Amino acid sequence: MFGSTGAIIPAMLILIPVILLGWLAGMLINYVSDVIPIQRRLIAPVCLKCGDRQPFVNYFLWPRRCNHCGTRRKARIWIVEVLAILAAIWLWDQPSLALGYFPGLLVLVYFGIVAVIDLEHRLIPHPISLVGSLLGLVIGTWQHGLVLTLLGGLAGFGIMLVLFLFGELFVKVFIRRQRPDFEDTALGFGDVILGGVLGLFVGWPGIVVALITGILIGGVGVILYLVARLALGRYRSFDFVPYGPFLLTGAFFVLFYKDLLLALLN
Repeated sequence: MFGSTGAIIPAMLILIPVILLGWLAGMLINYVSDVIPIQRRLIAPVCLKCGDRQPFVNYFLWPRRCNHCGTRRKARIWIVEVLAILAAIWLWDQPSLALGYFPGLLVLVYFGIVAVIDLEHRLIPHPISLVGSLLGLVIGTWQHGLVLTLLGGLAGFGIMLVLFLFGELFVKVFIRRQRPDFEDTALGFGDVILGGVLGLFVGWPGIVVALITGILIGGVGVILYLVARLALGRYRSFDFVPYGPFLLTGAFFVLFYKDLLLALLN
């Protein structure tokens, strides 16, 4: 009994900084997701309703509501922080992952920022894409070499560009004839850039596997989304969903579960 307890205590002591690091990662995702889509630069935290600047303690710790208008921050902040903590623990428990702990956590933070912004704003800001390109270039070159990294980036951009143009044609030929006021797009150009960014992360030919996986998962996700909208009585014809999170999911599996993914696809 004493021996097992003695083994548990050091593990718990190690887990505490891991949890704290995950919490910090979650706060970073939330902060960037709040300020970049509106301000396009890193500034002091602001209230998303009234725009009033928030004290750092108020914004990050407590009471997490605006001193000016009293608006509480979104429930999303708690979800993101819990998921980030779980991700940090998962990375710590998977020492065999090729990326390692800190690079892996950095990649997940970036993926989290892109996913949250795309889900909430239906866009991927250029500053986020630029940072992702630099990070992807470093990670990709380390993992695959410079040539395969650049090939992956070009292939990801090119494939998504073709899909983007096809989506534009589909909207023009089929949708706007029925709904002339329709202004949405099947894919945004931010998704095209994201394809290039993810290509840098996973390299060539990993980007092909990542995009196929993302598209397959996206198909399932779209069906579930439409079923949910129908059940809630909120369905609208030609109601598109953000595609960035699905592309990120495909890249995630290639980066962290490449062998398992290749076995499933084969």
